[in-house]
Amino acid sequence: MKSIKNKIIAFAVIATLIPSLALGLLSFRQNEELVSQNVTRELRVRARNVSRELDLWVNENDQAIRAISVSSLIINSLSAVQHYTAANDAEKAEQVLAHFLRSVQAKLGSILELTVADGTGRVIASSASDPDIGDLPKDWLRPLQQDNWWMEGVMASSLHWNTRYQTAIFNIIVPILSYDDVFIGVIIATLNLGAFRDSMDDTLNPTPGEVVLLSQAGHVLLSSTEDIPPSMAIDEAVLQKLKAKPGELMSFTGLTQPKVIGLFDVPKMLPVTVLVERDYNEIYAAWIRLRNFFLGFVTVLIIIVAAVALYIGRSIVIPLESLIGATRHIVDGDLNVRVDVKQSDEVGQLANMFNLMTDKLQQNHVEIMAANAAMRQQNQMLEALSVTDSMTGLLNRSKLDAVLTDELARFGRNKRPFAVLMIDVDHFKTLNDNLGHIVGDEILIAVAKVLANSIRSVDFAARYGGDEFVVILTETTADAAIKTAERIRMQVAEVGNNLKEHKIAITLSIGISHSLPEDNSPTLLLARVDNALYEAKKAGRDRIHVIY
Repeated sequence: MKSIKNKIIAFAVIATLIPSLALGLLSFRQNEELVSQNVTRELRVRARNVSRELDLWVNENDQAIRAISVSSLIINSLSAVQHYTAANDAEKAEQVLAHFLRSVQAKLGSILELTVADGTGRVIASSASDPDIGDLPKDWLRPLQQDNWWMEGVMASSLHWNTRYQTAIFNIIVPILSYDDVFIGVIIATLNLGAFRDSMDDTLNPTPGEVVLLSQAGHVLLSSTEDIPPSMAIDEAVLQKLKAKPGELMSFTGLTQPKVIGLFDVPKMLPVTVLVERDYNEIYAAWIRLRNFFLGFVTVLIIIVAAVALYIGRSIVIPLESLIGATRHIVDGDLNVRVDVKQSDEVGQLANMFNLMTDKLQQNHVEIMAANAAMRQQNQMLEALSVTDSMTGLLNRSKLDAVLTDELARFGRNKRPFAVLMIDVDHFKTLNDNLGHIVGDEILIAVAKVLANSIRSVDFAARYGGDEFVVILTETTADAAIKTAERIRMQVAEVGNNLKEHKIAITLSIGISHSLPEDNSPTLLLARVDNALYEAKKAGRDRIHVIY
């Protein structure tokens, strides 16, 4: 019954679990997709806004630098320096130019340095005592061969981290043309990328998440949070993965969180990458809470369903176990058993029918036992009749043959001889003719009684036929059998004096022999005993004769 109970519980749990989980998973899947779509849209907008603001910021600074590059003071000073032959005059012109650059740079918060160089790249003047113009592009002179180079836009050197200013910087290179549009030099503006933080914060507030500007190698240049220092770098594998699919939402190991969701965007004006990321747990906090609530609810529901199924299973299984136990008693032969079930349902009806069945079985058992007793008694009577002589009660001839066969087999195993006595009532035919068959029968019965009382429980006495009897004495030699034969002969002689109507002399002739190794059948042994009886009769009757 345990399996039935388990099946009921399992079915109830599965029937509850499968629909609940299917609907829950479908709902959570749709909810997750909705959250993912909203986050993707939000992060894309933020990344594009930051990229657009960065392009505008770079463009504004570019316009400011272009405005400076066409200043008459810069053009005149640069032209004068290139044409002065006296060192003092050139030095004086450079100092005037440096003073002008310092005054202009002080008014432009995004610009850290302003440097003027001639067409060969030699620094003429700078707002900084030690200008950090970086490495000019190797082919920066090649655009001179293109008449429209200064019309096409900004030429910028790579971004890098500057330890002096403790910020990421990059250089914008703008050509300086003479009044007749002849290239005479360049103005190099060192821009502080950190100055873009205010614009970036204005773009992001009050939306959550972080925005990071990364170099081409993945190093942090600028971040919307101080939790991400410039010394950090994004994992190269993550960087390649994001670069391969710009604008697509991905989950990865973030710079400050073990798991974030973010995407890339690339501005047009600068060789940087805009990374926008949000904490995964923060985004899916509500989803996770709803998931946990759902799992808890399903768990409680399963427990309740399992408890109800267990109760139903027990209400079915316990009565069935009682029925099984009662059935086991019946199988073991105990019919005095009843099932006490108080339920009124189908199980209770089954128990009532079981009790009626046991009552009927008890009644039938009593009848069968009575019939078996009578049949057993009749069988015993039939068995006794089949192996005994009806008149004397001794074993009959067929049973005698079976006993002799068994004794010979036992003699063959243990080599212990047994003796056989063949007894004949002397002149029985004359007595029977003279006194009648009734008296003759009484004589035979009296002799048989003597034989039965004169032997042991392990010995056998049989009526061989007519007035002849055979006695088998187990584990007895012929010499030892003489005493038993003599006792039988004397007791039979006394029997004749005790007959009711006639007192006659009854004598016996007895032949004796015992088993020999060559006796392989009862016939040989009986023939030898019969010869001994013949010799006893021949010698005058009323005597014993032994053949070894």
